[in-house]
Amino acid sequence: MFQSRPCIANYRGITGQPKRGVQTVAKSTQDWIQRVRARGRQLAPLDDRTFRASAAQCRDRIRSRDDAAVLDNAIESFALTGEALRRTTGMSYYDVQLCGGFVLAAGTIAEIQTGEGKTITTALPAVLHAWSGRGVHVATTNDYLSRRDHDELKPVYELLGFSVGLLQPQGPVEEKIKAYACDITYGPGYEFGFDFLKDQLALRSRHRTRLGERFLRSLQGIDNREATPAQRGHAFAIIDEADSVLIDEATTPLILAGGKSSASTSPTLYQFARRVSMDLSEDDDYIIDPIKRTIRLTPDGWKRIHRSFDSRPPGQLARPWSQLVENALRAERILQRDVDYVVQEGQVMIVDQNTGRIHDERKWSSGLHQAVEAKEQVEMTDENETHARITRQRYIGFYEGVAGLTGTASDSESELREFYRLPVVRIETNKPCIRQPLPLRCFETCQRKFDAIADDAAGRSRRGQPVLIGTGTIQESKLLSRRLTEQGISHVVLNGLQDEEEASIVHRAGVAGAVTVATNMAGRGTDIKPDAQALAAGGLHVAAAAMHACQRVDRQLAGRAARQGDPGSCQFYAAADDELIQSRDPDLAAEMRASAGPTGECRKDFSVALRRLQRQAEADALVQRQRMVAHDDWMESVQSSLARRA
Repeated sequence: MFQSRPCIANYRGITGQPKRGVQTVAKSTQDWIQRVRARGRQLAPLDDRTFRASAAQCRDRIRSRDDAAVLDNAIESFALTGEALRRTTGMSYYDVQLCGGFVLAAGTIAEIQTGEGKTITTALPAVLHAWSGRGVHVATTNDYLSRRDHDELKPVYELLGFSVGLLQPQGPVEEKIKAYACDITYGPGYEFGFDFLKDQLALRSRHRTRLGERFLRSLQGIDNREATPAQRGHAFAIIDEADSVLIDEATTPLILAGGKSSASTSPTLYQFARRVSMDLSEDDDYIIDPIKRTIRLTPDGWKRIHRSFDSRPPGQLARPWSQLVENALRAERILQRDVDYVVQEGQVMIVDQNTGRIHDERKWSSGLHQAVEAKEQVEMTDENETHARITRQRYIGFYEGVAGLTGTASDSESELREFYRLPVVRIETNKPCIRQPLPLRCFETCQRKFDAIADDAAGRSRRGQPVLIGTGTIQESKLLSRRLTEQGISHVVLNGLQDEEEASIVHRAGVAGAVTVATNMAGRGTDIKPDAQALAAGGLHVAAAAMHACQRVDRQLAGRAARQGDPGSCQFYAAADDELIQSRDPDLAAEMRASAGPTGECRKDFSVALRRLQRQAEADALVQRQRMVAHDDWMESVQSSLARRA
């Protein structure tokens, strides 16, 4: 499915391990690094004019042959990038960052630990591939990080003679065309995908123009200019937080929707479906699958709701009646406020389950969003019409070369290879990690668990140690905030949209004694740097309020502590009524409650059992992605067959 053509994949000696499994960097790479250092020392004394001339010579040499795959060109490019970085920012590359640059330039997923300077590391492969003039796309997890990375590295790129563009989400087409015309383009990963879908719709509309229509429009004085595609090609992409973008977010396809659907169900019927659903009984009328988070009507339930259908209010019904009732049941029984969505200013807004952020531009499809609006008694919005869709797996496959970086790629090595044909290469940290992992603490109820977290955070804060409490939902953040307030502990709660203010708060979370509660820290992209007093008190302590269904997310949270050789610690908490345990193993939940002591804390160690549940959840998510990709492949084959017949 995915055909990657990384430009320096043929460099011998990038990795020193077999083709399968997480690979490590070969010793020969150190020789390349020393050659970069030596060339950098030659470039340092040059004035800016002569330095730019050297950059132009490198560009002309690579562009004339369209060949960045020569090792000497890569070494020259890295040396130029390092010197440009030093001149514009005062920073210099560590050896491990140069090593990571070689790995990324070769078209792999580089496992670079959090806090190791991933932002400036991306400049190395971006510059090398940008010399060709065919464009490089740098994808981040959200628009704030795109803007931040773009602004930080723009002076580096411009000194080397490159143009740099930034995608503004939902921005005008003219601005998108300018951004994509640049040598290097930054933007959120999803924005690249949506722009591709918009371009495909524009191209499709050209072919639907009837014979003579353009001539007729010209006679009528109507503008005949055709829509210009924004993207000019897919040469090379660099994906930050690659496992989050390529795996976690790839569970659902990119869907381009807009405009009112030509056939919409009347709001009164959504309300009626909700009233009918409230009279149904679980097991008798419907069955809940807590793992897949779906609801299915039983034969008795199906008969019952269709008897109720005769008393429906007047109005248009644009989808099956049973689907309306199932949506109403899902809104009531599965989707939770402050977990799956929030209500702000009279609007239902979806919460991203991977990042904890609120997306005001997203909506559930097939009438589910309207069912939640009926539940929350807010003004009903119109259903949007779906124009196009594509899986992230298929979209990434259009690139000739792809590289990615993340701190937790090794857990997903087999899937990255299966879906994207991308090997994983582990990069060593600049300094040894001395993070102190503390034993898992389990409790009979979430209330007891939250009390313990608050007590521990209060004690650490008084001793001057900063504490970051990571929660899985906004609801948990609110409950923990209430406990901390009751104990008189000053703290900050982070939820929702990422912006400059949030980044500033995260940055200050390393101040001695600071307590920060954050919903899902994945992809926030801001370092927490403990101050001197905080380091003396033990460095940042991370408390995970629950174990995530994916172990990679747990590792991302723990990785916030003890960066760049600093001291730090982390501890995970679990309760018998956590969703992961309740939905997958009620017997384990009962066993945890039975082992609880007077304080509600379990006497037994359940870490092995909980890790087993995580593996089950990860396996189920993988199956879901495999089915989605298989369905996408089937749809493409059907469409291709119909096109050939036409």
